[in-house]
Parts: sequence; C-alpha cells; structure tokens
Amino acid sequence: MADQVFVARERELAQLWQFLDRTLGSHGQICFVTGEVGSGKTALVTEFARRAQERHGDLVVAVGQCDAHTGIGDPYLPFREVLCQLTGDVDAKLTRGAITKENASRLRKLVVVSSQVLVEIAPDLVGLFVPGANIVGELGKAVAKKAGWMDKLEELAKQPKPGGPSLDQSQVFEQYTKVLIALAEKQPLLLILDDLHWADEGSTALLFRLGRRIEGSHILILGTYRPEEVALDRAGERHPLQKVLAEFKRYFGEIGVDLDRARETDGERFVDAILATEPNRLSEEFGQVLFQRTRGHPLFTIELLRDMQERGALV
Repeated sequence: MADQVFVARERELAQLWQFLDRTLGSHGQICFVTGEVGSGKTALVTEFARRAQERHGDLVVAVGQCDAHTGIGDPYLPFREVLCQLTGDVDAKLTRGAITKENASRLRKLVVVSSQVLVEIAPDLVGLFVPGANIVGELGKAVAKKAGWMDKLEELAKQPKPGGPSLDQSQVFEQYTKVLIALAEKQPLLLILDDLHWADEGSTALLFRLGRRIEGSHILILGTYRPEEVALDRAGERHPLQKVLAEFKRYFGEIGVDLDRARETDGERFVDAILATEPNRLSEEFGQVLFQRTRGHPLFTIELLRDMQERGALV
C-alpha cells in the first residue's frame, strides 16, 4: 500500500469543517478527535489541516505533541511547541513531516508579528515557553535593526526565568492567551494538540483556560486523545483531562469526533476504499474476509495489506 494513504472519513471531515467555519466567523472553537491506538486520529487531523490551508490562504497551523516518555515530567510541552512554531522555529516539525512546507512558510512570515506581541504583552513567556535566543535568531539582523523593540527582546532572552512555586501560573496563562488572541487578529489559527492523554496537569489547565477564552476569536483548538487512557487513574487520582473534558462538554455541548464509533458503522466501507486506492483484481469475497479479520481498524488493515505485499501474497 502507498504511504500516507487517506480514504473515507468524509463524515468526520465534514464535522471538522463545521468547527472551522464557525471559527472563521469569529466564534473560536475547541474540538477533540478520539479513538484507540491506530484508529487514524493523527492522519485525520493532518489531512484536515492540509486541506484547510489549501482552502484558506491565510490560515496558520501549529502542532504540539505530548510525549509518552516524558509525560507529566515535561511541563507545557505541547504549548511550548506551538509557541515555538508561531515564533518561527519550524525546522524540526518540517523535517518530521508534522507540518507542510507551505505551513512552514506561513509560520516564518508570522515571526515579526509574533515576536513583537511577545515583547509587548507576554514578556514572561520569553525563556519560559520559547527560548529568547531562538526568536532573535529567526528575526535576523536586517529585521533587528528596524525593530525598535529588538533591544528589549534581547534583554528578555538573557534574563533567567523563575520556576516552581514562585511562578505565577495564572499570569502566565493570561499572557499565553493574549498572545494567541492577538495573533489570531492578524491570521486565523488552527492549533493541533496531539496525544493529550499524555499531557501534564499544567497543560490541561492551560487548555481549559484557552477553551474558555477563545470565544470571539479566530482560533480553532483541535486535540486528539485515547479515551481508554484518559479513563485510567494517574498516580491514584483521576486523569487531569477528565475534568477538563467534562467542563467543555457542559459549556459547549458535543465537541468530539469519535473514530471508534465511525469504525463500527463505516469499517467495511473503509476497507473497500483502501483496496480501491490501487488498481486490482481482488474479488468481493477478499474484501469481505479482510473486513472480518480487521473489523475495519485502519492501522491493522493497512499493515496487513502491506505485509501481504512484502511476502508476495499480493502481487
């Protein structure tokens, strides 16, 4: 099977388009794509982001990834990654294929605006969420000479940032929120937060603050998580995302795209669509047996077909 296969999912894409349309109408939105391992969450949001940028020439996408290994030991990781991209640090994500070349170009063009916003309304985030030296480097000498706030940015980059109990979390959250809202006044933002089941408690708290404050802005926050992981206790307590999700549902109603439910209703159609991506003379019976084996699980279906090709069982 070809790499980066994306088929079906028309209904789920239509749901995401509705969220984006409301966002572009100045009604900031938050949405979650859920499903078990291999259900295609990342593939769906990545394809949606690609199509959304094709349709909207000014849309900017930033991706934050939670980490299974560092988990709660890496505070605010997805939000640090998002802010780093919004201030021009895009090479790592581009190399890994997390963002497209077109999106990287849009992010780099935003760096002058985003850097000025940081200096003016969110100085505490420099060095805490994004390395000041990185911003200075992305701006370059030519811009530095013209920007009257450049000296202040360089000073902020050198200053040590407080941590632990001395850090005023509420103030940091407020500044982060103001940065996003200010940038969204220039260009609409699509923020993708992947694998939120591994997020630390600080990230989920910041997510809640943003979700309650983006209404009236051009910001769409699109998160992914595994429901079975969130249902588990963490260190003897409820997963921090559980309470956040419950509050969001209470305030905003249905904000989820459930890929596990989609597999139950459209699994067979998904298998047929996968087989149709390459010319073949496979029988209808083959498709039925494949569905019986995989139950339409995206990753299992694609990997099984790829394995059959590699072994010569399919030619």
